[in-house]
Amino acid sequence: MPQMIIDYSDNIQNLDTQKLMLGLNHTLFDTGLIDHADAIKTRIRAHSEFLIGFGDNQQAYIHVHICILTGRNSQEKQLIADQLSAFLQSFNAYLAEGLDVQLCVELTEMPKIDYRKTVVKF
Repeated sequence: MPQMIIDYSDNIQNLDTQKLMLGLNHTLFDTGLIDHADAIKTRIRAHSEFLIGFGDNQQAYIHVHICILTGRNSQEKQLIADQLSAFLQSFNAYLAEGLDVQLCVELTEMPKIDYRKTVVKF
């Protein structure tokens, strides 16, 4: 069920998006808190129009927003956020010459009672 949405500023060059998404998926699965790897759904989008602070053009960002269902304790949620953040910090398949890149992880819980999932086979 986990949903990961990665947003990044397009002043980051040559970002290997597939490598980033696959690495984040592996990192999340490796926490042991996700039952099935195929439950993880990840997408990525570049932002060409963004503003950091008052327009400092020497700034960039990669922001990972992960949505998980309720039911995990504080330590488990912290483990997920910490592991994803550590992966982001070790990831270097991009160019950001002269930029300060903000690496962010945001974890949101979705109430299980409000979530629906159906798999349709064709």
